[in-house]
Amino acid sequence: MKNKVRVVIILLATVAIVFAYKQTKSKGGYLAYVPNAGDGTISIIDVSANKLIDEIKVGDSVSHGIAVSYDGDKIYTGNLEDGKVFVIDVKSKEILKMIDTGRNLHGIDITPDGKYLLTTSGDLQEGEEFNYINVIDTQEDEIIKTIRSNGKSPSHIDFTKDSKFAFVNNVMSGNVSMLDIENFELISTFDVGIMPNESELSPDDKYLYVANVQDSTVSIVDIKRGREVDKIKAGEGTHGLAVSSDGRYLWTTNMFSKDVSVIDIENKEVVKTIKTNGQANHISILPNSNLAYVSNLESEDISVIDMKKYKIVNTIKIGKEPHEIKFVKNK
Repeated sequence: MKNKVRVVIILLATVAIVFAYKQTKSKGGYLAYVPNAGDGTISIIDVSANKLIDEIKVGDSVSHGIAVSYDGDKIYTGNLEDGKVFVIDVKSKEILKMIDTGRNLHGIDITPDGKYLLTTSGDLQEGEEFNYINVIDTQEDEIIKTIRSNGKSPSHIDFTKDSKFAFVNNVMSGNVSMLDIENFELISTFDVGIMPNESELSPDDKYLYVANVQDSTVSIVDIKRGREVDKIKAGEGTHGLAVSSDGRYLWTTNMFSKDVSVIDIENKEVVKTIKTNGQANHISILPNSNLAYVSNLESEDISVIDMKKYKIVNTIKIGKEPHEIKFVKNK
C-alpha cells in the first residue's frame, strides 16, 4: 500500500512540474512582431520556442515600420499606400483605432518615453507628397502635428534616450534631419551617404550610425559637431543596422550581398561576415540576450544569430517581404 501511495505522489509531482513548466513557457520572455509588406500581415513569433505562433491581417500591404507602446499593450502598424495607422491590442489582436495620415506610410517609430509616435511618408521616389512627418499623441492616438521635411522622402527614425531629439533618414536626398521633439521643429541636417535608410545612436547618444544602401557604407555622425566624421565600408546594399549593448560593434544587414557584417567601431573595420538565407533586410537584438534577429526578403524568414558564435542558430519561416522586428514582453 505504501508503495502505491508513493507512486501516486510521484506521478502528481511530475504532473505539477510539467504544468508549471508549460505555464512558464507560455508566459514571460518575448514575442517578436514583424510586418510583411508583400502580403499585408504581421507575423508573431514566440522567441522562447523559436516558432511562428500567430498572424494579423492588416490589408493588401503593410508599412515597413512597426512600433510598440511604452507599456507593451499596443502595436502600431500601418497600410503602406493608404496611409492609415492601425492601433492593435496586443492581447486580443484586434484593431482598437485607425488613424488616417492622408499620405504614404513608410516608417513608424515611437519615442523612448512612449509619448509620441512619428510616421514618415517616404518612398523610393521624389515628390512633394513623400516629404512629410506626422506626430501622433499616443494618449489619444491622434495626429497633433504634420511637419514638412527639409529632406526628400523620409524613411526610418531613431531617438535620443531622453526622447528630446529624433533623427530622420531621408533616402532620396542623402541626409539625416534632426528634429527637436519638444517644439516639433527641424533644427539641423547632416549630409551622409547615398540612400540613408536606417540609423541608430551609440549607447551614450554621442554618435549616430547611418546605413547607406546605395554606397554600401555606414556613416558616423558626431552629434555635437553636427556632421559626418567617418564612413565605414560594409557589405553590399547596407540597409539596416543595430549597435551592440556595449557599443563596441555594429551589426549591419546587407541586401545585395545577402549577409550580415559585424563591424568593430573602434577600428572601423568588418571583423565577421555571416551569410543569410536571402536579402538581409532589418536586424534587431533581443533584449538581455546575445541573439540578433534578421528579416530576409527573398527567403521570407527570420535568421536568428548567436552573436558570440557568429552563426545562425535558428530559421523561422514567416510572411512575404518581412521588414522591421520589434520585441514585446509576453505578459
